[in-house]
Amino acid sequence: MKTYNGSCSCSKVTFEVRTELTRISKCNCSICNKKGIIHHVVDQNQFNLISGKDNLSLYQFGTMRAKHYFCKHCGIHLFNNPRTYPEKVSVNVNCLDDFDLEKEMPKVVKFDGRNWEEAFKSLEN
Repeated sequence: MKTYNGSCSCSKVTFEVRTELTRISKCNCSICNKKGIIHHVVDQNQFNLISGKDNLSLYQFGTMRAKHYFCKHCGIHLFNNPRTYPEKVSVNVNCLDDFDLEKEMPKVVKFDGRNWEEAFKSLEN
């Protein structure tokens, strides 16, 4: 596994994630689509918040199950605990400082977050 470093725009929040980044997910729900979030889900033990815990704000909506964390200074959405797997961490790939999405070209999986219930059922099959 490789270790990637991530941060928000103002660098007040930094993290690292250990993973094989061969697959990413794009969700079309209102929050992911409008913020341009590209997801990569990892286990909690693969994610390490290095600095800036006090600079994070939490946003929740709908079922209040997912936890979306963003920098309270620059507003960048860094990671979340997704509704689908709240015990995991979904890192916003756009926040990785040492990963070139266009160069690496991981497999893109689309998730129909606008129709969340039906999309989640398809994941279970």
